Amino acid sequence: MFAKLTALVSSGPSFPYTLGEAYGTAWGSWTHFKGKAKEDGAAVSIFKISAASKGDPKLQSARNGVKRLKMVRHPNILAFKDTMELDDKHETIIYVVTEPVTPLAEMLAELDVQGEARNEYLAMGLYHIAKAVGFLNNDCQLIHGNVCMRAVVVTPQLDWCLHAFDLLCEASGPPLGSSEPWPLAAGAWAIGSQYKAAEVGKADWSAVQQGPPWAVDAWGLGCLMHEAYAGQALARIEDLRSIDAIPKAVLPSYQRLLASQPSRRLNPTKLAEAPALKNSLVDTIAFLESLAVKDSAEKDLFFKRLPAALPALPAPVAQRKLLPMLASALEFGGAPAVALGALLQIGATLDADDFAARVVPALSKLFASNDRTIRRSLLESINSYGQHLGSAAVEEQVYPHVATGFTDSNAYLRELTLKSMLVLAPKLSQKTLNQSLLKYLAKLQVDEEAAIRANTTILLGNLAPHLGEAACRRVLLNAFTRALKDGFPPARVAGLKAMIATAERHLPEEAATRIVPAVAPLAIDPVPEVRQNALAVLDAFTAVLKAHTRKLDEAARAAAARADGSGAAAGGALGDGAGAPGTTWGAALGTSGLGWAMSSMGLAARGGGGGGGAVPGAMQGFGPGNAPAAAAAPAPASGGAAAAPAMASPPLQPGNAAARADGWDDGGAGDGWDGDGDMIALEDAAELAARERLNRPAARGAAMRPPAAPRGPPMRLPPPPAPPKRGAGAGGASADDLLGGSDGWDDGGGGGSPVSTASAASAFSSVSAGSATRSAAERARSAHVAVPGGGRGRGSGGRLGASRLGGGGAMKLNGAKLGAKKSDDLFDF
Repeated sequence: MFAKLTALVSSGPSFPYTLGEAYGTAWGSWTHFKGKAKEDGAAVSIFKISAASKGDPKLQSARNGVKRLKMVRHPNILAFKDTMELDDKHETIIYVVTEPVTPLAEMLAELDVQGEARNEYLAMGLYHIAKAVGFLNNDCQLIHGNVCMRAVVVTPQLDWCLHAFDLLCEASGPPLGSSEPWPLAAGAWAIGSQYKAAEVGKADWSAVQQGPPWAVDAWGLGCLMHEAYAGQALARIEDLRSIDAIPKAVLPSYQRLLASQPSRRLNPTKLAEAPALKNSLVDTIAFLESLAVKDSAEKDLFFKRLPAALPALPAPVAQRKLLPMLASALEFGGAPAVALGALLQIGATLDADDFAARVVPALSKLFASNDRTIRRSLLESINSYGQHLGSAAVEEQVYPHVATGFTDSNAYLRELTLKSMLVLAPKLSQKTLNQSLLKYLAKLQVDEEAAIRANTTILLGNLAPHLGEAACRRVLLNAFTRALKDGFPPARVAGLKAMIATAERHLPEEAATRIVPAVAPLAIDPVPEVRQNALAVLDAFTAVLKAHTRKLDEAARAAAARADGSGAAAGGALGDGAGAPGTTWGAALGTSGLGWAMSSMGLAARGGGGGGGAVPGAMQGFGPGNAPAAAAAPAPASGGAAAAPAMASPPLQPGNAAARADGWDDGGAGDGWDGDGDMIALEDAAELAARERLNRPAARGAAMRPPAAPRGPPMRLPPPPAPPKRGAGAGGASADDLLGGSDGWDDGGGGGSPVSTASAASAFSSVSAGSATRSAAERARSAHVAVPGGGRGRGSGGRLGASRLGGGGAMKLNGAKLGAKKSDDLFDF
């Protein structure tokens, strides 16, 4: 235990990185590992070398390489991050941590690029290494010493980088008075014999020092060129004579690099400038790398031509090299907005996961740009990348910036922002939809641009499946009916089509009270397309109402069946007389005033008396199949017109005041029931004679009064208050409407004095409860039955409701025959 504790204390600082899988190739005695930082998990590359003795020559060369790598910075030289030398189990280990890279040989096998695209990529890599070697040789006066495929690694962006600086030294030799050996001479054992130039192979270090500083490395570049095009490591120095794999355009430069005399070898800087390594890929990358020093005219010309050049470039390079460069240039303002098209063109070649990892972060940052041209390009192209955006990215990064376009002064940007919601809105939360997006859409529906108003309605129709039930009830019909009043025909068409598209979101009650009344006027719209769509909406929602009516009828029949079953059971218990009219029906009516009104309407429409057989609360009159047996058809009066046949109860109508306000009046008295020719059959000779007698006192009074102006049409009393549009009764009609519309106590749609249910009931009860000694006149006065002087059914005239309840020639009021008495004794006006 103490031994373990001592080892733990004496081990010193721990290595803050985790070693992963080792690559198959590395330069010299190094081992190349994949790695991650323990602190944040960032990917790194870790190079490791170890030896039993601290003074081992390979450790001396490794320390030189670490020192040189720290000091040298170049885009095509491996980026240094960290280093650590540790003593572990009687051996010394040196770790070098760099940016994540892959050995060149393994990257070429992974990319598997063939044909001309492969040659272009290899030319780009050689161009990078030539620049790095030229920088060391010409600018720094240093010699790398062993340029080859193992000394080159590739970044995730497919850039070639030079490393393996163990032999890096001054081209002029060791400084005077220095006790340290010259690294190239001390570490020459690490260079493979196939890579050694003639002077190095002979260990002629004076020739190396006196020759050009690039001579040794130029030979190494020739070896690298052969390995890259051949696709394999150089086995023998004699293999350099095989030129079958070398492209003809590069062959002259290859031969000059391998010249036998050091002074005649090609300078790497000249190689980087040679036409042999120049192609469209190299030119494109070179322009992007120097974008900061280009003027706006050059940038515009370059980015306009770039989309046409992209298909000819190697796809991996475009995805992993050009894409990040374009994204960075757009983010920091170095590229114009037209560059976004090239970025999205490259992104279209990625799969969903790569797009989300490489493109979406860049686009999310671009949405925050204040440049209108970039925002416009993003919105115009949103269909090509919108499906790859995640919900979290849209909610937190994209939508807050896109929403600013709703209030932009530019109408085109407002419209593009509106259309983008078709892609983005399904990825938003319900909170954002309700509290933000719907508010913006409400403003856009009254926008000054007609096209924006129409498109707003279309968007609402498409967003209905993504809205909650409450939001649909609150927003959709209000928005669609507003669109129906728009003066722009496409906006009206959009409202009509949106209603059909969201039909399942609307209740039958809404269809009857809101949709049909709002759409019907458009059936005569002057624009043909509006008319056609209006009729389509009416047809669709009429079918909905019919289906709803069938459901109600089925429910009513089911209720009647249940009531009949319960009545039969009661009849079996109480005897045959228990099922007589007025027994179970009257008891049921005691619990529902609406049932009484509806049933009375059915009786009045048939001119029958008595009750029974109706389902309490059912919205229908008695038909021939369910009329009570006691209510036989009355015989026609002698010498009079035939009694009216039994007819179904009329449909429920909205109140008269509401009808006038909504434009549903028929142009007559305002009640929609002007035609009364069909009522003549309900009047017989006795009723007409009684009216004549009743008019006599009025005629005698008129004769005694002084002459007046010619009498005009009958005076109408003020109409009753308009019932609310959505009352408690069926179809939105109030109880007064139901009574006044079908039981004979009609207010005439604006004339006559309506008799309420309570006053009529009290009148009838007072007449029936009176003593036998009371005269018929007193009973009539207590009933307060006003018989108008002229006309039938409307205006200041109206029939006695009681006359429709009796089938004989004399009027009846609760069983008392009034026609046999003198009219002067019966009614007092």
